[in-house]
Amino acid sequence: MNATYIATGSELLDFKLNRYTPIFSQKLSKIGIKLKYEITVRDDQDDLIKSINFALSNSDIIIICGGLGPTFDDYTRNAISKITNKKLVFSKKIEKIFLKRYSKKLNEALINQCMIIKGARILYNYKGTAFGEIIEYNNKIIVLLPGPQFEWEPMWEKLEKYLSKKIQNPITTFRFKIADIKEAELENILKPISNKFKLDFTILAGPNICEFVIRYDKKDLNIFEKLKFEIEKNIKNNIYGYNDDTLEKVIGSLLSKKKKTLSTAESCTSGLIAHKITNIPGSSIYFKGGINAYSNEIKERILKVNNLTLKKYGAVSEQTAFEMANNIREIFDTDFSISVTGIAGPGGQTPQKPVGLVYFGISSKKITQTYKRLFLNRDRQYIKEASANTAMFLLYKMIK
Repeated sequence: MNATYIATGSELLDFKLNRYTPIFSQKLSKIGIKLKYEITVRDDQDDLIKSINFALSNSDIIIICGGLGPTFDDYTRNAISKITNKKLVFSKKIEKIFLKRYSKKLNEALINQCMIIKGARILYNYKGTAFGEIIEYNNKIIVLLPGPQFEWEPMWEKLEKYLSKKIQNPITTFRFKIADIKEAELENILKPISNKFKLDFTILAGPNICEFVIRYDKKDLNIFEKLKFEIEKNIKNNIYGYNDDTLEKVIGSLLSKKKKTLSTAESCTSGLIAHKITNIPGSSIYFKGGINAYSNEIKERILKVNNLTLKKYGAVSEQTAFEMANNIREIFDTDFSISVTGIAGPGGQTPQKPVGLVYFGISSKKITQTYKRLFLNRDRQYIKEASANTAMFLLYKMIK
């Protein structure tokens, strides 16, 4: 089965980024549904109807997010009513909830929010007034969800159970988590392998990380196992995990398992690595802390980087990265440490040291290693994210 996700709201085209597509894609793939299309449409009823009709012609499931409020520009319920020829009816169940939640008498806006498509299954909203709905129509499933994630997320468990019962041939999605390899290089290695086995695949590129996504159904399990073996044989040194794994999660798991500790010394990433590491619950067990050494003064005074090193080689250098990593590990008395120093731009470059040049230090009690990477023709945010991901991946390889 496949799905189309429709996001409604003029603000998504004018002011805000529609960030729900990958969230819905991942949630659907877990239960064997492939997200085939994503459509963002303005608050215009005719355009919304056209979008829904397209989705009905090309998908088994249509998820519409937004447009369920009480204001003049919320058209979703009316559009579905017109398309399906199902009337809008007053829900006594929703009225009862509103009366208990707000008052003994409902205002016009809340009365409007009690209207649902006739025959729809209700997805209860305990954090807002826009209730979700599931409508079965011409062997298709139409799902209406409120716009805010904090409102529709609690509905997902019930929706997932409903959809799981409807799936006849579930699609399995398997994700290889890959780092420190360029997208073009990865495609050159993996595309011929994947084409040989004829399974659906996608490469999702991020800041010096990639996901190689394979989709297959039950009858193709043996083919997938052969493909998996070939992929691991060809890029085993770049794979750090699978499916829901993240770099910070696998690093945390390794450090916990080995009862080891970590510290960080960051310059161009300015605390981003520490932020990612501490996003994992329980990270206080293995992460002792870090220093955001943005200036040379702090590198020298706090991190004890030699003044001669900074004068001779500069802050962005292999030598400085080495001393930062080695010294922070000793200062914090940890088993491992990370250092990063580079030029995130847009200024600060020289002919010898362009924007995107980054040095890394990865240190253990046995050895301190340094690495150089060039993230050329990228903006500041990308360079910072790529640097953080690269540093964590290099640490992952050392711990392994």
